[in-house]
Amino acid sequence: MPYCAVLRMPRAEILKAQTRFMELQWQLQDAMDNLVGLLKQQPVDETQVTAQLDKVLAAEREVKRAQIVLMVRLKNKLTPEQQARLRQLRPQPAPR
Repeated sequence: MPYCAVLRMPRAEILKAQTRFMELQWQLQDAMDNLVGLLKQQPVDETQVTAQLDKVLAAEREVKRAQIVLMVRLKNKLTPEQQARLRQLRPQPAPR
């Protein structure tokens, strides 16, 4: 994240995003732990596993959504020149 963008972004907004990321990561980890526990049972209850899998996928979706929202907010804080410079600094894919 470019330092200039961080300087213009209110600290409260950054702290809010960081806090949200931590909460989402904990929720995702809890959901994954529960799923692993269900998969270790003998026999495995398919209904419980699929319900828990839905929770894992929902948590992953929220993490990705929060990441994209923050990225958009940061990008919108950059000038067109800063965005162009960022594109130049982005690693180029290796040729195939």
